[in-house]
Amino acid sequence: MPPPEYPLDPHSAEFSRDPWSVYRELRATCPVSHSPNHGGFWVLARHADVKRAALDPRLFSSAGGDLLVPAGYGGWLLPVCADPPLTGRYRHVLAHLFDGRAVKAMEPLIRQWATEAIDALAERGRGDLVRDLAHAIPGKVTMHLVGWPVEQWEQVVLPIKDFTTRVPGDPDRERAAIDVAGIRERIETNIAVRRERPTDDLASHLLASTADARPLSDDELIALMMMVVFGGVDTTVAAIGNMLVHLDADRQLRRRLVHDPALLPRFVEELLRYEPPIQGFGRFLTAPTEIGGHEIDRGEKVFLLWGSANRDEEVFPDPDEVRIDRHPNPHLTFGAGVHHCLGAALARAELRITLEEMLRRLPDYEIERDGVVPGRTAGTVFERLAIPATF
Repeated sequence: MPPPEYPLDPHSAEFSRDPWSVYRELRATCPVSHSPNHGGFWVLARHADVKRAALDPRLFSSAGGDLLVPAGYGGWLLPVCADPPLTGRYRHVLAHLFDGRAVKAMEPLIRQWATEAIDALAERGRGDLVRDLAHAIPGKVTMHLVGWPVEQWEQVVLPIKDFTTRVPGDPDRERAAIDVAGIRERIETNIAVRRERPTDDLASHLLASTADARPLSDDELIALMMMVVFGGVDTTVAAIGNMLVHLDADRQLRRRLVHDPALLPRFVEELLRYEPPIQGFGRFLTAPTEIGGHEIDRGEKVFLLWGSANRDEEVFPDPDEVRIDRHPNPHLTFGAGVHHCLGAALARAELRITLEEMLRRLPDYEIERDGVVPGRTAGTVFERLAIPATF
């Protein structure tokens, strides 16, 4: 029997406007399907199937190539593009950046940077919540993690956002790729300098680290640092904007959070389920297998739709509603298993603190709805590109 065909294109304008209706159709009609687009790939839409794949790295490999659809980064990111046992060893050398003690120590800095951005917005009485707020906070956090001057955050954030917010084949994306290559060159220079003059920055730490009882290669060093930079910027920027847009639409919920900020962690968790920044990631089958009654061959790319899994009616009652009392909330926004997002605790802290300060300082913000610019593509990240607001 031929595989069920569904022409999913995560970069199409229709999908980017409303991926959720696509997911509902997939789960109802063909939860395991094959798309002929972008060279062909399989799609998993149900929570159970997505979770099964995420928890089985031996069968669903992350080391088979670029995990995007289509392959679009052109680089190697670690530990994302690795399988056990190397996954654990790479995670170990980065763990000091993201453990509970490190995140707690960073919270005052996150609050300071959030306050600085909000101060500037308050003085003007209007601004863009993406450009003036969502870009700056994760940008400064990421520069701090790497050990680069935080005031240079735009040199990292803007090239990454120019690249990931554009559809493959867009000439502007190709130009942005050149700027992203400039970040890689900066990392290469950083590593070369620290090899001769180590300090306490990330490059120095990685140069002193090992994997399989051997020093990390230059390619591994670059891939680990590129992952910290990309992972620290792209998804958190998107999540801040998505959450502020939702609270502008649901003023009753916003008032509730203003009066009871202790509820913010629940809101953050529910919005991460409801509008995950990363809609999906690929895996490569290492052996033929059966999923949902369909045989899939070895070597095939399988796209795990986190966004669809998070709205699976079999797992989440009223999945298209935001319910901050939702419990349990087993969303897959941060993945699962050996590739569960290493920076999840830090991302949660950034989101919570940014919202705490925004609702404390500018609780009456109003978004100019006609000026909101939706993402050009949801194939990499689901986000808004511009969110003009007044205070």
